Amino acid sequence: MKNIIALIASALLATPLAMAQVETGTSAGAEALDMARSAPISAGRTTSETVTVTDYKTASGKEVVVVEEEDKWWAVNASTGWDSLYMFRGVNVLGNGNGLYWLSADLTVTPWENGALSAGVWYGVGSYYNGANTQARYGELDLFADYTHSFGNLDLTVGYIYYYYPQLFASQNEIFFGAAYNIEIGNITITPNTAYYYNLGPELGSPAGAVPGGSSWWQMGVSAEVPVAYDGAVSLAPYTQFGLSFNVNPEADGTWARGGNNWQTGIALPVQFTSWFSVSPYIAYSYQWQNLYAGPGTGTGATAVNTFWGGVSANFSF
Repeated sequence: MKNIIALIASALLATPLAMAQVETGTSAGAEALDMARSAPISAGRTTSETVTVTDYKTASGKEVVVVEEEDKWWAVNASTGWDSLYMFRGVNVLGNGNGLYWLSADLTVTPWENGALSAGVWYGVGSYYNGANTQARYGELDLFADYTHSFGNLDLTVGYIYYYYPQLFASQNEIFFGAAYNIEIGNITITPNTAYYYNLGPELGSPAGAVPGGSSWWQMGVSAEVPVAYDGAVSLAPYTQFGLSFNVNPEADGTWARGGNNWQTGIALPVQFTSWFSVSPYIAYSYQWQNLYAGPGTGTGATAVNTFWGGVSANFSF
């Protein structure tokens, strides 16, 4: 009987300890995709666990040894979610209040201490009203691969993203470079970050071209993670970012936006229910002054100067 009680006590003590040791975040590639489509960075995915061996005695004097799982050299993340609007680089792509449902998955491996390789897929579906005011389907498939190397608190990333739009018979190839610096202030993490995306083609006007060849997008921002309850299982994740377009986004007059594109801010509420499951609702706001247009592909017209939207994601990590 005493052995059974000791086992139960050990399990109860081990659970909160293990939860406290879990680190959450996103793979670099998933984060790059989120940044590319002007959405708040998803929070709450487990990417690693630290090893802790604790040897202590209970109040009754019984010795309890808790051994936690070792760091894994790999991690698999899967997510699904809904966004009330599909905001891509400051543009309301689907217009008319149409939202987007999406699925994603990525694999990250860490072959050495400070390096991580990631590869993944994202697929979103929605609808829009075309020029004839009839409902049309929208789909998008994104594939990515990247490498991140950490130098202390500094993370540098280089990668590739392929976008495919089946209904529009168009595609886009991008390379990107990113940098982020993590600043720890107590239990709060503040992360200034930047990312630059360069379009390799195909050229607009070719059978599969979506944007002008050589166009690029530069984004600068600051994000934070603020634990608010249950040893960080519930936190606030505010962010702000500024985007610059270099022939990426069309304007209503047919020209292509250059320079300052839009300013955006938002906040997410990631809730880590278990070491492998979390939910993250968010709200966001974008201000743009370029008379941005969704383009002839969807025919949804201009994007409002002030745009509010929100969404929620469910994240699974193994």
